[in-house]
Amino acid sequence: MGADNVDVFQRLVFSLPPLKAQIPALVVLSLVYSFGMHLAFTVFTPIRLTIPLVLVAGSLVFLLPFLFAGELFHQVLPRYPRSWSYFLALVNQFVLFVYGLILSGADTTGNAWSIVWLAFITLHVNNVLVLLISTGIEYYKRILVVSSAQTGILIAVFYLFVGGALGIETYRHVFSLASVAIAAVFVVLILLAVEYLIKSNTDVSAFTLTAGLLRNDRESLDLGFESEPHVQTLSIDNGDRLTLAAPWIHPGPLGGFGGGQLSGTVISELNAEGTGFFLHVPCTHKEDLANPDDAEKVLDAVADPEQVSRASRLVSEDYGEIEFFGRRFDGKRIVFLHAEHIDDYDTGVFMRDVEESSVLLVDLHKHDIQEGPEKEVQYGTAEANRLKGHFDDFLETLEAAPLHEYEAGFDVHLDDQDLFAMVEVVDGERTLLLGTDTNGVTADMRDLEEEYREEFDHVLLFSTDTHASIHDLANMKRSNVTAMRRAVENAAASVAPATIGLTSRTTRPLDLLKNHYNGLVFSVNILIRLTIISLFLFYFVLIVWMF
Repeated sequence: MGADNVDVFQRLVFSLPPLKAQIPALVVLSLVYSFGMHLAFTVFTPIRLTIPLVLVAGSLVFLLPFLFAGELFHQVLPRYPRSWSYFLALVNQFVLFVYGLILSGADTTGNAWSIVWLAFITLHVNNVLVLLISTGIEYYKRILVVSSAQTGILIAVFYLFVGGALGIETYRHVFSLASVAIAAVFVVLILLAVEYLIKSNTDVSAFTLTAGLLRNDRESLDLGFESEPHVQTLSIDNGDRLTLAAPWIHPGPLGGFGGGQLSGTVISELNAEGTGFFLHVPCTHKEDLANPDDAEKVLDAVADPEQVSRASRLVSEDYGEIEFFGRRFDGKRIVFLHAEHIDDYDTGVFMRDVEESSVLLVDLHKHDIQEGPEKEVQYGTAEANRLKGHFDDFLETLEAAPLHEYEAGFDVHLDDQDLFAMVEVVDGERTLLLGTDTNGVTADMRDLEEEYREEFDHVLLFSTDTHASIHDLANMKRSNVTAMRRAVENAAASVAPATIGLTSRTTRPLDLLKNHYNGLVFSVNILIRLTIISLFLFYFVLIVWMF
């Protein structure tokens, strides 16, 4: 999972507390912040407030405007989750408290005035910025209006208590009010400029992309080139039929955009009337689907190969920088590869002169799910040629392996995290294949792999390299090990004489991102950073402007 691609969006994601915790927290924190302000003003200023006044003022400043905003954003903005809305209110409530503490240290009325209005501007701009990113730039007019509601309530409360009695010149009242509106509009203009630059380069809305990823929307990207990729099918029959689909398509770019949910869709459909799983071939994000609906074309290309009852024992070879594991049957070969320091490979690195109908190459992709490598092997490089040499050497070694009667048992566990287990027995040798529909594997799954090495001659653990969920990419730490143990038990119990076959077909025409992916990544990565820098500079100028 390389940091140079759209996975950069995972850094925006963290787990929100449930709504049933957020609303009580908003109420409790309003009391905490009110008495915190009371303490700060008592210690650092000559102002003395009675407890009833603290409670009333605290409710009007720290509670009601934020409860109102928490509900308003959810009701007015399209598909905006209530939990997001109230969490934004909690963040802004804390920001206002911080400004209140700063206010207690103000040495002049003029400075106090500037701090108060800087707080209003910060809350207003924060609302506008967060809502634009999480909803979409196309709603900027509505967002400007609803963001003004909370700020307007706070300004009204300010004038109700002290704003009109500070002896501030009229022009400063007008200047401060205008600054709130100007700041919000300026932020919108910055983001519209970013949107224009990205769309002029990639014809993709960065804010629609971001909002969709955060909401896990399913969207097509208006990018890519027409292609007809191969879909390899490995079929095993021991009385029950197992179908393993290996499309030469990368499961990405992310979430519901393009083919991010491809592996899960394929697994779900294969298990609707049978048993099946998804295998990840060595490829890069340039092979991402542009349209999620094209997963149907991938499924249509899944075939029913001719099968044989004899296969070789598992052959393995460690070349230092890469490992290969494989077995052959009836002129066909299935090979698994693993290189701990490599994330993805250009499609031509290994298969440029190999028939897909005769060799299935699977990337185990079993790197640590949170700390995986970022390296991609580019076609035509010295490293690619070296790895290709190792692969060709391994195929020659595999060709000499004798054939024996083949037995297999398998099981698929469907849940939030789909799991696969298969036990193969050839000439007394027992091989366990463990699969998980994740992007890399968790530490507990690696521990399970090591544990099973005491029971089986070979254990191969793989992931599908799915990019289905930005939330899982950002937060996943553990797997359902208990379910995997059950799957292994079921697979071992179902071992029986089996037949195995491999074939390959191309899909109907569909769009893969190809080099458009690079344009998307470069634009998003550069302009996200440009936006952050611009906003920091804007805030610095704003502070100078207000003081």
